[in-house]
Amino acid sequence: MNKIIKSIALAGAFIVTIPQVQATLITNGDFDDGASCNLSSWDQYGLVDTSDTTGNCAAELEVNDFQDYEAELWQQLSIEENTDYVLSVNFDVETTFDDTIFDDWFSISLLNSDFDIIELFSFNITGIDTFSTSLAINADDLTSFINQDWLLSFYLYDDISFDNNSSFVAINNLSLTKVPTDVPEPSSLAIFALGFAGLMVRRKQANELVRRSIKK
Repeated sequence: MNKIIKSIALAGAFIVTIPQVQATLITNGDFDDGASCNLSSWDQYGLVDTSDTTGNCAAELEVNDFQDYEAELWQQLSIEENTDYVLSVNFDVETTFDDTIFDDWFSISLLNSDFDIIELFSFNITGIDTFSTSLAINADDLTSFINQDWLLSFYLYDDISFDNNSSFVAINNLSLTKVPTDVPEPSSLAIFALGFAGLMVRRKQANELVRRSIKK
């Protein structure tokens, strides 16, 4: 029995030390295969390319008033039912303009083939900026839609086509992770294991007393 207690105690200690790792569900979210920057696993439309001007590979979307009024980058997601997610992304934003009309917009959305759109985030490009954001994707917001085959879309567009603006949005370090569900903490699991070991000891002692009383 002492060996059982020791084994359970060691298992409890092991549970406490297990690292809690959340793997990203986006493929090639850093746009880097180790050898070069690339857009593998992504589909794109318009002026979309990769760059490494910040020291990290990034996907860069561009719109201008000369030929391209929209640019889009997207990837299909495998989203589980009744599961919440967090989308994290870094931005480098820049616009060049010849007047005061700031009409270029960037948005992040979920889309499916039924033309359902869930906009997660959008902003108007008015200058040069660098920032990061984390966006919640709630299971409750998706359940009302029949088609759950979603695409994650990054979309840059020019709302007015005669202002001679050019805008760039570089995105990198993309990750999509599940929100942890309510499960027992590792330390709680270890305490439960030790408590179970104590219960087994008490049970053995009680059985031994019964056997002795029968022999008498």
